[in-house]
Amino acid sequence: KDFDLIFDESAGTSEPVNKTKKTIIYSKTKILPNDALYLEKSRILTSSAHPRVKDYYSLLRTQIQQRTDHGRKNTIMVTSTESNEGKTTTAINLAISIASQVHQTTLLVDMDLRDPDISYYLGLEGHLGLTDHFVDEIPLENVLVNPSIKNLVVLPAGKALSGSTEILSSPKMEQMVKELKHRYPDRYVIFDCPYILNNPDALVFSSYVDGV
Repeated sequence: KDFDLIFDESAGTSEPVNKTKKTIIYSKTKILPNDALYLEKSRILTSSAHPRVKDYYSLLRTQIQQRTDHGRKNTIMVTSTESNEGKTTTAINLAISIASQVHQTTLLVDMDLRDPDISYYLGLEGHLGLTDHFVDEIPLENVLVNPSIKNLVVLPAGKALSGSTEILSSPKMEQMVKELKHRYPDRYVIFDCPYILNNPDALVFSSYVDGV
């Protein structure tokens, strides 16, 4: 369990208490500060992002949510045809857009184990991640990070790994995805996966998720 949920009953005396407003208290997840200027330069959504850009990601978020409302479809894989097409930026900003909603939390997972980028874009470089969990058996809760973005938890890739297909196709990976899917009822899990051409990883991983 990477966070606890409590209901915030401190809305003040001038307005009625909102019983549905959730406050997340992270009990195990490491909380790291972020640099808003660095995020903006990396084209990551911040509070000062242009309204039109926010609208584009809100539209993408809404379309995905409409297609996943029924049957608990909450695991989404983001990929591209080739490299440098913007899949990681899209995955991060989609995760942030979903997390900006009152009743929603998001787990963003860097599944591009050959060439991980999420840590670079969010300023989390050097942090342990998924490969450390699988190779060195570091507990999953020890590699989760909250980058000081509300309702968002990140599972970095960790160190790059050339033989990633074997990990992605392992029963242990499939079981981990199932665990992440069912751990919290209000959470979307967004997986940033490798591009499809010249790389089998995304095709192997696609069978584990609800949508691509």
